[in-house]
Amino acid sequence: MATEVIPRRPTLLLIVVLSLLFVLMSLSSRTAYIGQTRTLFERTVMTVFSPVPKAVNWVGGSVDDMYHGYLDMRRAVNENLELKRKIATTTAENLKLRQSESDLRRLRSLLGYSEQFNMNTSLAQAIMLDTSGRFKSVIIDRGSAAGVEVNDAVVNANGLIGRVILTTNDLAKVQLVTDNNCSVGALTERSRRQGVVRGDGAGGAQMHDVGALADVLPGDRVLTAGIDGVYPKGIPIGVITRAAQGANLFKQITVKPTVDFSSIEEVIIIHTRKIPEPVVRYTP
Repeated sequence: MATEVIPRRPTLLLIVVLSLLFVLMSLSSRTAYIGQTRTLFERTVMTVFSPVPKAVNWVGGSVDDMYHGYLDMRRAVNENLELKRKIATTTAENLKLRQSESDLRRLRSLLGYSEQFNMNTSLAQAIMLDTSGRFKSVIIDRGSAAGVEVNDAVVNANGLIGRVILTTNDLAKVQLVTDNNCSVGALTERSRRQGVVRGDGAGGAQMHDVGALADVLPGDRVLTAGIDGVYPKGIPIGVITRAAQGANLFKQITVKPTVDFSSIEEVIIIHTRKIPEPVVRYTP
């Protein structure tokens, strides 16, 4: 039995594609465009894809601008950091110069003040300050090896700080005049009225043994009297802030020290002439 051969027919898709190509080819015409010719098909392709080069050019320009902007930003950041470093260095150097100038003025003031005494003096640095404990004191960096002795007076350009109460080979402890165990023979500069200044343990002092009728007023300066065998005469102690009538035969006098004990740095040690014990204790 003979097999029947069915002829292959073009599919619908192939027919459609061929028909479209035929239509495009039949409708193509030559058109002058700036001295050249373009077919309808070519014009269609150019119209469809003409935005692509513009988009590519815009993206490329944007990326280039972003890259150069990033480089400029990094350069500006580095320059800013360098400027900040230079400013910090200049500021530190300026502060050092100002501190050196301040130290020089302070040392000149101390040296000028120390020349007023006819006793030997030496400079020391305060390395530890204790104004909050039971005993008000300061530690200085000079000791017995530098000739510092117990009862040497300690001052600065503003006035009396205290006296040495303990020494080691290279350190000394100084009792402050604000300590309530400290007593200083004193007098008022204006009326020359004598008394005893004792610390109140709270950063101030009081002047005792001044009679109720004594000519003592707020604002009077109080100096060392030089009668206690420890402190030379004429060192500023403080200023009277209150002078009231007491309950007994003496005035109640409050003294504000001339020294700011919270900012002690360099000090002058006055190597005072000590009165020998046999002279103090001698009784004819």
